[in-house]
Amino acid sequence: MLTRPLAGEHVHEHTSVFRDHRCRCRAISLRTAHQAERQRVGPAMSKKVRRRHPSSRHPSLVSRPRAVATDQPTVASRPPGNDSWLRYALLPLRFFLGLTFAYAGVQKLTDSGFLSADGRTYIGRQLQGFAPHSPIGGLLSWLGEHMAVAVGVAVIVVELAVGVAVLTGYRTRLAAAIGAVLSFVLFLSASWDVQPYFLGSDSIYTVAWITLSIAGDQGVWVLAPQFLHSARRSPAGFDPERRRLLLNVGGAAVGVIWILALVPRARATLGGLAESPLPTPSASAISPAAPSATPGSPTPSPAAGSQGTPIGTLQQLQSQGSITYQDPKSGDPAVAVDLGGTNVVAYDAVCTHAGCTVQYDSSQRVLFCPCHGAAFDPAHQAAVLQGPAPTPLASLRVTVGSDGNLYAANS
Repeated sequence: MLTRPLAGEHVHEHTSVFRDHRCRCRAISLRTAHQAERQRVGPAMSKKVRRRHPSSRHPSLVSRPRAVATDQPTVASRPPGNDSWLRYALLPLRFFLGLTFAYAGVQKLTDSGFLSADGRTYIGRQLQGFAPHSPIGGLLSWLGEHMAVAVGVAVIVVELAVGVAVLTGYRTRLAAAIGAVLSFVLFLSASWDVQPYFLGSDSIYTVAWITLSIAGDQGVWVLAPQFLHSARRSPAGFDPERRRLLLNVGGAAVGVIWILALVPRARATLGGLAESPLPTPSASAISPAAPSATPGSPTPSPAAGSQGTPIGTLQQLQSQGSITYQDPKSGDPAVAVDLGGTNVVAYDAVCTHAGCTVQYDSSQRVLFCPCHGAAFDPAHQAAVLQGPAPTPLASLRVTVGSDGNLYAANS
């Protein structure tokens, strides 16, 4: 006998069928979403996102649309607002530094006196000239005495290599870092005594090289990009953490250079010449002719003992051509030069270019700077004969006593 189902049972049956149909639709939608996700971000990322999907933990949330994480790791993104024209901003700085270093290397290579001990621009003489006023003077003095030629060759090679690498765009950051180190060494030696600091070029070169080492060449106008390992190889090569590290290190280096540039400088001495004056000569060692005053020469005095600090004898000056001493007034190194007869002039030996100590060349009768080649004429108030010195040397007062001694004025 057939019985009619109750009304509640009929409703329950339809509800179960509807629930099963809805679950199948949800499963199909989820599978479709996973397939589209796998095609978009790759199998590996798809698995990672599927493990995180809320449906694996809370099935009731499947019907709620969720944003799928499709962002790449931070290292694969480019900085926002990157303007392609900004990559060309450092081209003038890059080419200026590269050409300057390449030219400096070529200039030293073609200078016959740079590696010759008899040359005026001999690297050993330059290192010895830097030593008295440099914070690394001990090292410079030792290198100038024992390894001058090796240092000269190394400087030529480094300047040429850095200049060519920067111009061609080959490992620009590394080349710029090497250029910054070389410029920093020159700042501690060649231009350490230049005050105020903005008159010296080596500190500026150091900061410029640091700037280029942080920014790089940006892939602009490079000769062989296939050999380079920089961010231009792929947009995914940008690493903000690495960039932040470069900025911090570069900023700290610039700060150190600025602080060193503001450190007060102490004038060099000439090994205590003032502390041990030369002995007074006997009257027989002096020419009986009384010295006479001439234009541009010190005025002799009959009372020699009241004229100042003795620095030598007229006879020694005439035989050597010059005498170096320490000026008792300023503490600077100084040089007295014999112009013939009893005409004697004296000048501050600190070069007006970069502070090196000038020397007297008796064969050419000029005062020259061994560091950068500046030349001065002692017979014409130390006028500049050859740059880069901008002004003549400062004149000093020296008197010739009736006893034949040379005296430096104390005030």
